[in-house]
Amino acid sequence: MNSEKITLEPSDLEFLQSVVDSIRQTKGIEIRSSDASQIAAQIIELYQSGVRDPDELTQRFNM
Repeated sequence: MNSEKITLEPSDLEFLQSVVDSIRQTKGIEIRSSDASQIAAQIIELYQSGVRDPDELTQRFNM
């Protein structure tokens, strides 16, 4: 498994923010909460490991 992290570009960050916002809103999580921070960290990790589909990223948190 490749543990090398990719550099995130502004367009990547916008995409990731939209995924996190969607999950937050669905779950009723405040933007500045520790839950939101944990979700963001996990989304970034998944993205860097190659998961790029927004539906797949969202589905992993809506179970």
